[in-house]
Amino acid sequence: MYAASRPQWSPNPTNDQPMLFGPTRTMKPMPASKFGAFATGTRSPQSTPPRAAGYFAFPPGSTSAPPPPQVASTDLAAKREEEAQRQKKAALEEAWAARLVRDAAARKARIEAEAAEGLKGEIDWVRSGGILRDAQGNRDYARTEAIREELRLSALERGLMERWSTYEARWVDLAGRAGRDREKSRDLGFDDIPWPVSPTENQPVKLADLTVDRVEEFLLASLRVRGSTVTKRERVRGSLLRWHPDKMTGMLARIVETDLDAVREGIHAVVLCLHQLNSKVEN
Repeated sequence: MYAASRPQWSPNPTNDQPMLFGPTRTMKPMPASKFGAFATGTRSPQSTPPRAAGYFAFPPGSTSAPPPPQVASTDLAAKREEEAQRQKKAALEEAWAARLVRDAAARKARIEAEAAEGLKGEIDWVRSGGILRDAQGNRDYARTEAIREELRLSALERGLMERWSTYEARWVDLAGRAGRDREKSRDLGFDDIPWPVSPTENQPVKLADLTVDRVEEFLLASLRVRGSTVTKRERVRGSLLRWHPDKMTGMLARIVETDLDAVREGIHAVVLCLHQLNSKVEN
């Protein structure tokens, strides 16, 4: 009786037979307008806006920074007055420092001028044959001799510079004569050539005077003058360019016949001396 009342399952149910399970239902998609983004899995325009930079420091809806404190007008005026006083004080200090510098420079210049004037008086006194005295009134032989030595050295340097200036001036004059008197010929002699040696006892330079020692003394002696910046090598190389045989061709064309051979030998001797000097000078 119990078995007869139980429903029987059949793989092919009919309308007369009851079904153990109902038919399968299909789910319809829910509209997004009704349930929002959770129904479709997409974000709708009404969804939460993205978090911008600084979100953790300033959450949405809060102010970005507290308002600046209000400064009273009296405090602002006091600060301005204080800044103006500070700038005025700095300007006064700067002007005072500049004045101290000017005063020190003027004092130094005055002392140097007084010392130079005193030295000039001492030099003039010693040059005239006088003897200096110290602060106690005693004769100062050491200082007197030092000034005498300075006078001798100054005279020697002045003579060397004058000798070199005369040598250069003769070359300039010779070049000018060659440019002005091109139509003339055979108008120069041996003595018209500025030979790089000093005359002996005010005698004219001779061919035998053109030796290495005398050429070296003439060319390099003026370099010992205090304040000279020309080196020995520069002086010798400049002389080699000046006495190069190719540059002397035009001058030889104007030498008189009687002195032509002596001038040629002299040029050759000077060039040989310069080559020897150039091989032994260092600077």
